[in-house]
Amino acid sequence: MTCFDESSTTSGYARYLTAKTTVDDRALNRQVLAELRRLVSAGAPRVLEVGAGLGTMVARLLDWGVVGAGEYVLLDADRQLLDCSRRWLRDWSAARGVRSDLLPDGLQVGDLRVRLVHAELGSYLEAAHGELADVLIANAVLDLVDVRAVLPGLLRLLVPGGVYWFTINYDGETIFEPGHPLDDQVMRAYHRDMDERVRYGRPAGESRTGRLLFHHLRDASAPALAAGSSDWVVYPARDGNYPADEAYFLRKILDTIRDALRKRPDRVEPADLADWLAVRCRQLAAGDLVYIAHQLDFAGRSPG
Repeated sequence: MTCFDESSTTSGYARYLTAKTTVDDRALNRQVLAELRRLVSAGAPRVLEVGAGLGTMVARLLDWGVVGAGEYVLLDADRQLLDCSRRWLRDWSAARGVRSDLLPDGLQVGDLRVRLVHAELGSYLEAAHGELADVLIANAVLDLVDVRAVLPGLLRLLVPGGVYWFTINYDGETIFEPGHPLDDQVMRAYHRDMDERVRYGRPAGESRTGRLLFHHLRDASAPALAAGSSDWVVYPARDGNYPADEAYFLRKILDTIRDALRKRPDRVEPADLADWLAVRCRQLAAGDLVYIAHQLDFAGRSPG
């Protein structure tokens, strides 16, 4: 099997999101999660998750007892991925013996109504909306947008004093072990690509989103009430095997770096990039590669 998955299909991305689930489970900061539990009112809140992807977060929060009733809206720009989420959540529910029923706009999972909304985030923020959310979630999303520009609109999606939980925000540090002489050059180039990325005609990323969020949230009159690290740490077991499907997750991380840099020979020579990737692929196949990405989680309240 080749190290790189050349597929760009939704099913390939859905597998990546599934593989990422166990990585996120370990990474999410428990102190910040405890603050989320404290802030979320009992009953049946309306939760909005932007960039929700496959729906792994709603499943996680159901598993962890953070939500159980009310409405949970999955917002994503990928319609096919939302279709996958309906099937994925039904399978997840069945595996746990939880009742689920299909609805025209989503599905019912136990006492929780899950609605699927197809929209690009920028367009969604510009449009008129109905009922505001009690809880707003963005997981591994805010480092893919222009946070300074987007954050005020995001917070306006909440009721006054509503709760936000912004998790897995990349903070400019990636480590691969064993080390390689080209690590610094490759990661500097990758971070620069993140900082210059454009999607849907808008700036789409910042390699230091985590640390900058402290100031962006304060400037938006919604300072963090809890913050903490949520690093991805992926490493093999003693037998050289990675947990669950985390070898695939690492392959996709290497794919992402390759795709960002192979069209930028001004930043990394193609031969150097090919050598770096070949070494990392061999280490992954041998069960020697360790990957660490520094990230931050935040929880707090919207203005008002």
